[in-house]
Amino acid sequence: MKKAALLFLALPALACARTEEPAPAQKALSCVSSEGGSVSVENAWVREQQDASAMTAAYFSLCNGGSAPVTLIGLSTPIAGMTELHETSRGENGAVSMAPTGAITLAPGERVIFEPGGKHAMLMSLSGPVASGDHAALTLEFEDGASIAVDAVAKSLVDAATGNDGHDGH
Repeated sequence: MKKAALLFLALPALACARTEEPAPAQKALSCVSSEGGSVSVENAWVREQQDASAMTAAYFSLCNGGSAPVTLIGLSTPIAGMTELHETSRGENGAVSMAPTGAITLAPGERVIFEPGGKHAMLMSLSGPVASGDHAALTLEFEDGASIAVDAVAKSLVDAATGNDGHDGH
């Protein structure tokens, strides 16, 4: 009886402690390309970070709607002194690590999702705290010299997962 009671009490703790595999970064032919089409950025957001001495990350969906390959080489923002394109991966032993991706080439019609647990832009040397609801200007930079400016709202991971816009009622 004692063992059953302990097991019953331990189950909720085990469920909370369970670590799930991060979703692999999606890179699939899932956006429409056309002659005269363009590259587009959707759902851009930045993870809130109250500690300005720490780092944060930017996430977005990048679609090559054009008829030629494009290569993303970087990202800049006034809220960070340094940025790098990174990818999170899980090794055979289960350890999670993160490393720079280098340039990312998208074929025509290809979409790449930058998301927690996958590809993302690391924002380092922050100019100050990043509070939920703040806005950050992001400029995606491409190998051909083109750039795309987008507005990203800061969100907590919980708000991002639940679809909340990060404004917390204001």
